[in-house]
Amino acid sequence: MRFAFEIVVELTPFSIPFEFNGKQYVCEISPLKKFSSSPRTFQVTLNDVYFGIITYTGESWESDTRKNSLVEKIGSLIHECLPIKPD
Repeated sequence: MRFAFEIVVELTPFSIPFEFNGKQYVCEISPLKKFSSSPRTFQVTLNDVYFGIITYTGESWESDTRKNSLVEKIGSLIHECLPIKPD
């Protein structure tokens, strides 16, 4: 019998302050690594409130809780801070 295990390794969290639509945010980002050469999935908190898990699909950013321009903004900020390589 074959079992599949998902190993999730939390990497070093980091913060990014930014402004979006006239509002100031502090984005706390915890990278999650899932069988990839670089993190593509991140747990995000905005101003001490849980925002969700966002993932880079190779073409765009998706969230488990919402899809809006703020997800794309956070994704682009992450992309500037971390090199995201294809699997």
